[in-house]
Amino acid sequence: MAVVDLRLPTALLLLLLSAVQYSSADLNFIYAVCSDLPLHHEPDACVRLLKLDQRSYNATTQEELSSIALDIVSKNYTRTRDFLHEMAIQHHGEPIQIPCDKCVYYYNVSLPKLYNAQAILEKKAYHDALLLVHQAADAPSICDSGFSDADIPSPVQQTDADLLVDSQVTQDLIRLNFS
Repeated sequence: MAVVDLRLPTALLLLLLSAVQYSSADLNFIYAVCSDLPLHHEPDACVRLLKLDQRSYNATTQEELSSIALDIVSKNYTRTRDFLHEMAIQHHGEPIQIPCDKCVYYYNVSLPKLYNAQAILEKKAYHDALLLVHQAADAPSICDSGFSDADIPSPVQQTDADLLVDSQVTQDLIRLNFS
C-alpha cells in the first residue's frame, strides 16, 4: 500500500483559503468606504471604480482610496483623449474630425487639473483637490455635446458616461477626507 504525502496539497489549500479571506477583508473595507459616500452614490459605482486598480485591495485609509480613484480617472481621461486623437487623425477632413478635436482639446484642458489635484491631495489640501477634480469633470459632457451638436454618433458615449460617474465618485471619495 502506497503512502500519500498530503502536506503539500494541504498547505496549498490553506494558502488559497487565506488568500480568499485576505481579498474578502480588503473588499469589505472598499465596500465600507464606498457605502459612506457623501452624495449617496450607489456603492457599486465606487466599488467598480476602485476594483480597477489592484492597489485598492491593499489600501487602509480613505485617503489612499481617494488617491487611487483619482489616478484611475486620470489614466482613463488620458486613454480617452488618446483614442479620440487617433480618431481625428484617421478621419482627417471628415465631419467626425471636428468633434473629436474638440474632445481632445477639453480632455487636454482637464488632464493638468487632475494631475495637479493628485499633487494637492498628497498635501492634504482636500478642498483644493476637490475643486480641480470638479472642474475637470466637465470634459466628458462637453465631449458628448460636440458629437450631438454635429449630429454624429459619439464613439465614446458610454466611456464619457462612465468617466463622468467615476469623476463624481472620486469627488465623493475626496469629500470623505474632510471629516
